[in-house]
Amino acid sequence: MSDLSEHKVRPRSSSRQGSGGIRAVAREAGVSTATVSRVFNRPESVTAETRSKVMETADRLFYVPDNAARALSSQRSLRIGALIPTIDDSIFAQFVTALQRELGKSGYALILGIDEFDAELEFKEIRSLIESGVDAVVLCGANRKAVVYDLLQARRIPYLLTNVYQPSGPHPCVGYDNHEGAGSATRYLLEQGHRHFGIIDFPVESNDRAALRVAGISAALAERGLELNSKARVHRAYSFEDGRIGLRTLLDNAPETTAIQCGNDVLAIGALFEAQALGLKVPEQLSIVGFDDLDLASQITPKLTTVKVPTDIMGRRTAETLLLTLSGEPAPHATRIDTNLVIRGTTGPAPA
Repeated sequence: MSDLSEHKVRPRSSSRQGSGGIRAVAREAGVSTATVSRVFNRPESVTAETRSKVMETADRLFYVPDNAARALSSQRSLRIGALIPTIDDSIFAQFVTALQRELGKSGYALILGIDEFDAELEFKEIRSLIESGVDAVVLCGANRKAVVYDLLQARRIPYLLTNVYQPSGPHPCVGYDNHEGAGSATRYLLEQGHRHFGIIDFPVESNDRAALRVAGISAALAERGLELNSKARVHRAYSFEDGRIGLRTLLDNAPETTAIQCGNDVLAIGALFEAQALGLKVPEQLSIVGFDDLDLASQITPKLTTVKVPTDIMGRRTAETLLLTLSGEPAPHATRIDTNLVIRGTTGPAPA
């Protein structure tokens, strides 16, 4: 598609303007119709000079590729469906942006659905995406009603899981190891001398990523002969206020806690705000770790220690894998996106 930020549409000044099809664009640009088609369908196969000349001509003639005709000839809708839990989390927004940008390079449009961590709503949204004629579907996480997978397989619609990495699982995926990501933060806190851990996260019943992270924390503790206090785990929804409430609840239930791991950065930042309001010194009295590495994490005081998830890379890899599948080429069953622990000012040695 034309990038209007670089190729400005000019006002009509001749009788040819507005009536140009692909042949008119090719004639005006001095190239073949096949070259014009490649510029719009496979721009990487055309030189920058030719691409610029064709795009300028297309803008001047108000030419828009006929995606409907192209889809009819290829028996594809050129639409990909993506279902995510929420758009309130900027991590999902960054993922969708990267996914859409990469798909757009190959002429695909992205249709977005929101399931709000609700299994019934997810199934309803999946049906809507299928009814709209999408060529493939992107799903977040692996845990869902079996009927969703049955429906996609019955309709022969390719799908790809994101935000999880399960190479031995039955479903193709592009994501990160939630278990290892959370476990690496726990091991770092153990090295800092912490022995009393708390968790503020989402209910595992609606979020398999949360369950994997809790398992990773528990496994890291077990390596040192420690066990997570059941009273030191609080389930909250997604907001700064939930983080604040979660911290108060956790410290009421387990006041000995010195290290808290949160399901995402928003909960962690809310917990930090509440700790400061309660007069607790972070990290001298309490260490707090997030998950995601939002932009805000490095802007607050103290800066948030967190597990960084490169969602832009995950979005690109998801698009690349889907495009390979749709083109009939071999695609990897599982692609791992590495996380890393970013150590900042909200963590430190356990209090004496």
